[in-house]
Amino acid sequence: MKVELFIADCKLCQRMETIMRELFPHVHVEIHRAAECVDGSCCARAAQVGVKAVPALAVDGKVVQTGLPTDEELEKLKLILSP
Repeated sequence: MKVELFIADCKLCQRMETIMRELFPHVHVEIHRAAECVDGSCCARAAQVGVKAVPALAVDGKVVQTGLPTDEELEKLKLILSP
């Protein structure tokens, strides 16, 4: 399973990164930071998987979460990301 997190330099994105690290420590998450993307590869990958806003979480090339998750959405993510 390939898990990717697309983020910018904002508090919401930082919170999403923290959520992923705290609730899903067993999941390897490839993080695409807008501020670190100097060659355009992050933007190209974001477009490829259909990211329209950040933070966005993609699993196996499909966006499964945009924005901070609600409690209900967190439960769905737990099902998707369970080992």
